[in-house]
Amino acid sequence: MSAAIRLLNTEEFTTVRCLDLSLIAFGIPWSSPCQNQHKILVSLTKKSAGIVTIARVDVESHPEIAEKINIQTVPTLVIYQKNREIKRLVGIQSFTALQALLSDLQGNA
Repeated sequence: MSAAIRLLNTEEFTTVRCLDLSLIAFGIPWSSPCQNQHKILVSLTKKSAGIVTIARVDVESHPEIAEKINIQTVPTLVIYQKNREIKRLVGIQSFTALQALLSDLQGNA
């Protein structure tokens, strides 16, 4: 699996959140915290192949998505399980914390 994290449009967002387990990062490209979170997510993608689909949404390019699900701060990470939001994390999240959370979620699936 490639370490590239797919940038979603509105249609893709709807599809990805319906998967078994997905983590979607909401941010803006020029934000330092969002850039730092992205680097952590790239590392997580390398370690989490087959466990979770990781993608991102640029809230400046797609404000309709951010508005629809009430994203008010970036970076925000939302974890979906079969189209149901199961966890929302605001601010930069560490690799270790995310890896532990995803492992727990997979174990409970």
